[in-house]
Amino acid sequence: MKSIPLYTEVYNKIREGIRNGEYPESTPLPAERFLCEKYHVSRSTLRTALMLLNKEGLVYTVAGAGTFVQPTYFIQPVNQLYSFADTLKKENISIKNDIVSYNLVCADQTLIRKTKCREGSVFHKLVRLRYAGECPLMLEASHLPQSRFDHIDLNEITNGSMYEFLRKNYRFIPGRATEQFRPVMPLPHEKELLQIYGSIPCMLLERFTYEGDRLAEYTRSIVRGDKYIFSVDLE
Repeated sequence: MKSIPLYTEVYNKIREGIRNGEYPESTPLPAERFLCEKYHVSRSTLRTALMLLNKEGLVYTVAGAGTFVQPTYFIQPVNQLYSFADTLKKENISIKNDIVSYNLVCADQTLIRKTKCREGSVFHKLVRLRYAGECPLMLEASHLPQSRFDHIDLNEITNGSMYEFLRKNYRFIPGRATEQFRPVMPLPHEKELLQIYGSIPCMLLERFTYEGDRLAEYTRSIVRGDKYIFSVDLE
């Protein structure tokens, strides 16, 4: 019976360590010296095992910094109007929304400029931390005009989709939306909520959703750059 090469055994052990959380995603693997001692192998054997892990897409190497565990990505197509919750449900991924804060706010100058609303306009401001499974993906601050939506049920939104709540209770049918993306570094409180460690960039996403010519939603989201990919097909 043919024996398994030693580098394959090390490859299997590190891969299992990645899958069971011994080596968390987006973190560096221990130093080569430590891994050689742990698995009782030479540096050349370890490097062959790491090369196999790299080919499989489980790790990646940064020159001068080491080998890191590749994170799991969630892909959001943006070819048409989409809902975060609906997209993940189609992939059979459980979703969860933690309400960070909720209050009624009178539009300040920034909100007036962004939404082109009248001075004195009142908005529901709902800040949610949105999860895929147990992983926090984005911190989302939604502004909904009280003149269009007089009441927000936080329990229903926590356990489901905000869009679905608005469709069911207010016959909300979004006609179009515009989105703006740009890279940002998260603020300290955003890093804490999103469980970001180190200097991982995020994406600032601003969405303006309309019913006809009337703005029905303005949302500002901080999206984890190491976990979420926006994808578009071009023809």
